[in-house]
Amino acid sequence: VITIPPGVTSVIVRTPTVNDTTGEPAETFGVTLSAPSSGATIATPSVTNTIQASDPVTVSITNGTTVPEGTNSVFTVSLSNPSSVDTSVTFNTSNGSAVAPGDYTAQTAVTVTIPAGSITATVNVVTIDDAIAGEGNETINGTISAVTGGNGATIATPTAIGTISDNEGVPTLSISSPQTVAEGSPADNIITLSAPSAVPVTVTVTPAGNGANPTVPADLGAQEYSTDGGTTFIPVPSGVITIPPGVTSVIVRTPT
Repeated sequence: VITIPPGVTSVIVRTPTVNDTTGEPAETFGVTLSAPSSGATIATPSVTNTIQASDPVTVSITNGTTVPEGTNSVFTVSLSNPSSVDTSVTFNTSNGSAVAPGDYTAQTAVTVTIPAGSITATVNVVTIDDAIAGEGNETINGTISAVTGGNGATIATPTAIGTISDNEGVPTLSISSPQTVAEGSPADNIITLSAPSAVPVTVTVTPAGNGANPTVPADLGAQEYSTDGGTTFIPVPSGVITIPPGVTSVIVRTPT
């Protein structure tokens, strides 16, 4: 109840508003008069006031987690402050040094929604355990676009990077298949990698006599090797064999 003293023709009614840091559109509230006393009547019973739109919201994406192959890299989409309505963006992945589908499962036009009152949502990107050694860390690009809702929210940070760490480590080399051959026939030994490598692997191969009755250099010819299972052989240059990416075994042929 407001009391207007005798002789006064106007009073100011003040209604405080609350700064709540939530992104909101312009809002309205009314003040209404009723039940006048002293025989007064009401000419204008109400008035509408407007609270201006406040606390604009921006949307950002942060770098995905660094994870080993075969697990999910998690990207986080976040708001600068909560919104009074849902906020949605479109999420896409693209190749960095990691390449879909061999290294990860691509995400295309995925809608990510942050509910009203919340400030984050996450997106999982599945990575692939490809059993290839020596890749090192690989990256996935994540991008957000086409923001809707959020009371006019805009995008502040549109791109981020997820990282896949190689879990195969460094491949190991072994030589096997000892041979007993007739003089004048070649001896074929097999060099194997514990896992395929993403990069070429080189190794030095040195023939040398051993045992109770070792050979001498004159007993052996120039070595060759094959990376296609023995279909073709090429000379061993300067004693160094190169195992191409993806290949796990080579045949080393030593003529006698």
